[in-house]
Amino acid sequence: MRSAALAVAAALGCATLAAATSARAACMGRPTAGGYGSYLYPEGESDSFATPKVRVHWAKSGTHVATLASTRDDGVPDSVAYAAEIAEDALTRYAEMGYRPVPPDTACDPEDGRFDVYLVRFNGGDGACVAECNGGACSSFALVDSTYQGRGYASPQEGFRTVIAHELFHAIQNVYKTNDAPFWAEGTAQWAMKTLHPDLRDFERNLPSFFAEPTRSLDAAPTGVTAGYLYGAAVWPLFLATTYGAETIREVFELEADGKTPLEATDAVLAKKGASLAAAYPMFGAWNAATAKLAGTGGYPDAARYPGVKSAPLEDGASDISSGLAYFVYRGTLDAPVRIALETDAERNGGVVVPLEGGKARLDRAARLPADAEGDVLVVVAGTTTKKTDAPFTIRFEASGEAPPDPSGGGAEAGGAGDDGCRAAPGRLPSGGGLALAGVGVAVLLRRPASSRRKRG
Repeated sequence: MRSAALAVAAALGCATLAAATSARAACMGRPTAGGYGSYLYPEGESDSFATPKVRVHWAKSGTHVATLASTRDDGVPDSVAYAAEIAEDALTRYAEMGYRPVPPDTACDPEDGRFDVYLVRFNGGDGACVAECNGGACSSFALVDSTYQGRGYASPQEGFRTVIAHELFHAIQNVYKTNDAPFWAEGTAQWAMKTLHPDLRDFERNLPSFFAEPTRSLDAAPTGVTAGYLYGAAVWPLFLATTYGAETIREVFELEADGKTPLEATDAVLAKKGASLAAAYPMFGAWNAATAKLAGTGGYPDAARYPGVKSAPLEDGASDISSGLAYFVYRGTLDAPVRIALETDAERNGGVVVPLEGGKARLDRAARLPADAEGDVLVVVAGTTTKKTDAPFTIRFEASGEAPPDPSGGGAEAGGAGDDGCRAAPGRLPSGGGLALAGVGVAVLLRRPASSRRKRG
């Protein structure tokens, strides 16, 4: 949804211009019949235009009047025909990507089950999608701005392409599950829009809000004005699609339809691909860090256009506290070879080290911790579960190539007094992401507890 003023909600019925009187009585709640909130066309001052899958409605006068100029023989406003063309293309291409079709809203109008799009003048935002559920799979209708004048787009055409592709993917989501987690609902709608229209820049416009909060858990409940963060979360499905295949997103929705949360479904889908959420998330943080001026080998195709993530100095003993799926970025220069390891709960945190060559990240040479490193490097430490209690960690340096502790147990030779854990051997990650971590526990070095300090700024 692209509106702070409208909520995605389940509504009863719909309305079409050709509906019979009895049908109209059961189909109130649209701008053409009874109004949706404050969005109501003047009586007798609306019309509609249909394509095979879509019907676009517009007002001919009043607050919600569309841009009425037409160069068409049928007199349909060019803006209306363009909106219909974009919506028809979106539904067709989402079907080609394997997504379930949006059910027709024939409960309201048995003779016209097309997807309805209403052009209205928004008080805030610029689009909304409303689910209509009547015991089975949910149909939907969409509202989009009637003119896209003064909405921050380069042209009305850019506005229609951006918002219609986004809102119609919400309609696709509603077929699987309504009222989904906001980061996933908005993030995947932005990802879908960008997939259909790679030239559009709305995807990039919202990234700074997301990249500015790496230590906020991906699934943290929204507070305050969060639209930018939620839309910027589109880099998460982009990471998944680029690393594991575009079908991954659809497969997550399929499991959501069976009752899983987005992250539970993601973990289950990745398990079938030989990976896991815990394996993927530290690498996701590394991809985000390896953007802007650090963009190099591997990662996002347009990484140089992304805003980058602020880093803290890398040093022995650097520490912080994660909560949920958050990540922390450190940068530094190692004058001699060292082994970088984590002192933490292996079930809660994991990390990767990324070499920098000429100031550019080499994600193709990223390695999970503990790992040997030298020279300029990035270190990313990430929470690997959705658990929101504090999970402290400390970065430790040790002599390069030092043998890992005896995995069978116990004394000082196995990693320090009281050490009852083990450390996995280091491994190299491909630039594609976390596949190399499949089936391997998060690597840690266990020592006697050290005090943690929370970094600020």
